[in-house]
Amino acid sequence: MKLSRNLRFLITVCVTLLVWGHVLWDHFHGGIPVHYLFMDKNMPPFPNWLGGIILPFFTWIALYRIHKRVDAPDSKNTLRLAVGRFLAALLVAASISVCFENGIEIPNYILYSIFVLAFIFPLYKSEYVLGWVLGSSYSFGAMIPMLFGIVLAGVFFVFYKVGRALIKLFSAKKS
Repeated sequence: MKLSRNLRFLITVCVTLLVWGHVLWDHFHGGIPVHYLFMDKNMPPFPNWLGGIILPFFTWIALYRIHKRVDAPDSKNTLRLAVGRFLAALLVAASISVCFENGIEIPNYILYSIFVLAFIFPLYKSEYVLGWVLGSSYSFGAMIPMLFGIVLAGVFFVFYKVGRALIKLFSAKKS
């Protein structure tokens, strides 16, 4: 199965409807919340409606990047693998959000384990970032997860490539 343009469009429309449905719900039930970077009120606020504008574009770009990699003729990546990666990131982000909302002190340990896993798995890929953003946008708005997701993708890229280079170096020394 391929990630066709129509499917990418349908997914983007669904994300758009979900995020704007959430914004409208907030508007009619106490107002649209704002989120602060590092929960510091001295930082500029990010209202949830801003994510409603930017998240559809982010989703479209991420899906396009996934499409280009998955649908390439010589690609070892499959759509099934990309969906699995997306769902894994979505589940981790949603669990962090639930823990954060309920005051459970586990999210720090989950985040530390993600940094360790970045040496083993390519957590910088677009499907992981998209899953992270969509899974955590309910609790943290869309803007903060997008910013952190992009920064973490860069860090995870370095971790993954350095990890692979070290494995190659040590295996060459053994031989």
